[in-house]
Amino acid sequence: MYKKNKLWGIVLSICILISICNTYAYAAGSGKVTLSSTSGTEGATVTVSGSISTTTNMAAAHVVMSYDQSGLKYVSGSSGVTGGSGSVQLFADTVNNPVKSLSFSMKFQILKPGSFKVNVENADVTDDGDMNSMSITRGSATVTGKAATTKPSTGNGGGTTTPNNPTSPQPNKNGNNKLNSLQVYPGTLSPAFSADVTDYTVTVPGDTTEVTITATAQSSKATVNVSGGKELKLGPNEASVSVIAENGSATSYKITIMCGEIEKIQVGGVEHTINENFTDEQIPNGFSRTKVAYKEREYEALTNAKGNLVLVSLQTGEIADYYIYDKTTQEFYPFIQIVLSEGKYIIPLQLKKDIKEFGNLEMFTFPFRDKAIDAWLLDEEFSIICAMNQEGEELLYRYDVVDGTFQRYKDIEIEPVETEEKTLFPNEYYMYAIAGLGALSLILFIAMIYFIASRKARHEGRKKKAIKKMEKQKAKEEKERAKKEAELERIREAERIEEEKRRAKEEKIAEKERAKEEKRMAREQKKNKEM
Repeated sequence: MYKKNKLWGIVLSICILISICNTYAYAAGSGKVTLSSTSGTEGATVTVSGSISTTTNMAAAHVVMSYDQSGLKYVSGSSGVTGGSGSVQLFADTVNNPVKSLSFSMKFQILKPGSFKVNVENADVTDDGDMNSMSITRGSATVTGKAATTKPSTGNGGGTTTPNNPTSPQPNKNGNNKLNSLQVYPGTLSPAFSADVTDYTVTVPGDTTEVTITATAQSSKATVNVSGGKELKLGPNEASVSVIAENGSATSYKITIMCGEIEKIQVGGVEHTINENFTDEQIPNGFSRTKVAYKEREYEALTNAKGNLVLVSLQTGEIADYYIYDKTTQEFYPFIQIVLSEGKYIIPLQLKKDIKEFGNLEMFTFPFRDKAIDAWLLDEEFSIICAMNQEGEELLYRYDVVDGTFQRYKDIEIEPVETEEKTLFPNEYYMYAIAGLGALSLILFIAMIYFIASRKARHEGRKKKAIKKMEKQKAKEEKERAKKEAELERIREAERIEEEKRRAKEEKIAEKERAKEEKRMAREQKKNKEM
């Protein structure tokens, strides 16, 4: 009887161990990133929709996409999307609300007719179950640009009378609607004038109230209209020049007149300028428009519902992002909005150094998404951050490095372990049973410690591997971006040289035409005198 009971105990132990092992077995996830193709006319803004769908829940996603800069210009994106210089990135953190599908969108301006590709170059999607990267199929989209037909206006515009033209270009009439020259006084156009470039910036002193815009058309049969340039205010002012050809087609040149020096702001060793041209679609959840004073000027900004947090859009190159603005110190630091659950989010803040509770803790900065968060180090797995919730309350949160989750620090309580009272039985069989269960419990406890330690070690290894992978990917992206910007600068320089050659050639031809015209008029005058 004793041997039989012992045999059953061994079998039961093996079954329980197998069930524990199976608990840690997990099927690897997979998925795909898809993009939708779209089309529009030259100059229009179109939306490319994207989605991530996976077989298992995802904890985070980092998607890198490229687009054809020759025909597309990045305008804006949905939450977590940033772009510019031929590259768009999506950062999505769903560790607190794992999902199997995620949608996002990007807006592009079509620069010219043609077909232009938007490709998914890399997709790092983390499985919520085993925290490994999933196998992802990458998609692409095509944006088709169509030639735009501009309908000219009639009547007066900027003081110049425009003849009544038909609403569509007329055949057998001159269609040249380009400028031959464009000047602004005071000020210098940036970039230098080119007939094919339609967007310029001019910077003038802060006390300037008016500028003179002089424009001439390439064709003597075209009409030039100038508007703006008067009653300037501090900051950006808009002016425009439209050229209407004889056949009714038109081209519009935009001039942004920056009254006062453009404020240069250093953040993290990088020079930024304040960007006021953000759309309502780019405003983060829980924020609305406001005005903020910075160095004797008011700028477009954002504030939360409580009014105790201000965001300012800063731009470097073609990339703009929001930064938290501290009115007291007039300093800027990165803005990160972390969604905890539906309708709830936190925004990490700079550390409050006067909190006595953490006076002896080490202060450090850890990477999060493509930015950094200040924190106090509790131990190897946990740190404390200061953050503001959706209600505008400044609170402390504990960050779990292993799981990548945040939790209210003051809500964390260590619950007492309940113990059961043991009962001794006089019957020796019961004593044998208790001893067997004790031995079995010890075996199970040792097995559980082994598997938990192994899982933690694997998780730590994956975490270090993921961080190293992200740093490597970021360095690669920075290198590619620098390469693309250098290539773009080379192309612009080549185009500028080519444009100068073309203009010199045209001026030479025009000089010859004037000389011929002068000779012809001289002959006619001589002929008239002889008659």
